[in-house]
Amino acid sequence: MSNNTAVIKGAYDAFARQDIPGVLAAFDSDIQWYTPDTVVFGGTYKGHDEVIGFFSKLPESYQELNVNPRQFVEQGDTVVVVGDLVGKGAKGEFDTPFAHVWTFRDGKATSFNETFDTVKINKAIG
Repeated sequence: MSNNTAVIKGAYDAFARQDIPGVLAAFDSDIQWYTPDTVVFGGTYKGHDEVIGFFSKLPESYQELNVNPRQFVEQGDTVVVVGDLVGKGAKGEFDTPFAHVWTFRDGKATSFNETFDTVKINKAIG
């Protein structure tokens, strides 16, 4: 496993433990974070403070959220993670695939762009 893949795998493991400082340790201080605009918490977030703000919005939408990475594919400074988002919102449960694209520089994630079924998530979270 390469260093970038190991770093981001560690960040997913930290997120699963709700260890936000452990997650942030994998990110460059100026990380550019993008979640689809079509979900209530969607948009672009820049830097650790804004990403913390993004994370703080998740409990407002999700009663339960599990981010389950299944495959890590690395080429150059990019790691693509494919997996499943599984959880529960106020209006129901969901289980939908995701693709996360991470870009790295000097062993830290500098950008994150995620894709998932926003219709299914919006239906579950109301």
